[in-house]
Amino acid sequence: MSLIEQINVLFDNFQEEACSAWDGYSPHWRPNWKNEVETEWNLIQENSPIPLPEDYREIFFHFGGGGIEDRRPNKVMPAMTFWAWEDIEDFDATVDFFENCPNALPFGDDIGDMCYFYICDGENTGIYMAEKSLTWDKEYWHKIAETFTELFTSTEVQRLFRNFYNYGYDKGTDGR
Repeated sequence: MSLIEQINVLFDNFQEEACSAWDGYSPHWRPNWKNEVETEWNLIQENSPIPLPEDYREIFFHFGGGGIEDRRPNKVMPAMTFWAWEDIEDFDATVDFFENCPNALPFGDDIGDMCYFYICDGENTGIYMAEKSLTWDKEYWHKIAETFTELFTSTEVQRLFRNFYNYGYDKGTDGR
């Protein structure tokens, strides 16, 4: 089963109104997104200070410029967007991300204050989250997964992600 198929299973194929997924297509802002997604990927890949994992590529080609949002009471995991290059550049211009985090790529947010980024730095390699205004301080980084695949396939990683997102620390249980 592909990673996208696993994501669809995880979110019950996005059938419930409170659970949605979208890509970068917009009839007004990005009417040609389907034709531009590869160009966007190439921009990210060319400008990224780190090598990008293949599972991120798979997710970007499906959800790039968009995201996943789960507002169900028993949510699987918090909202997660997948930025196009322009969004990454805007974020960097705001917080000097690449200067402060030279071995990382910010790839999205929670449609709010949390930023998600991928670090490629030996033992520290993985997916992290931090408040956008605190990405410069490693003390506030929370590692949520080793890989994108793990993020969407491991119930333990999803539990950890929810706890860091909801409470800022791991409560050791689901926290509900």
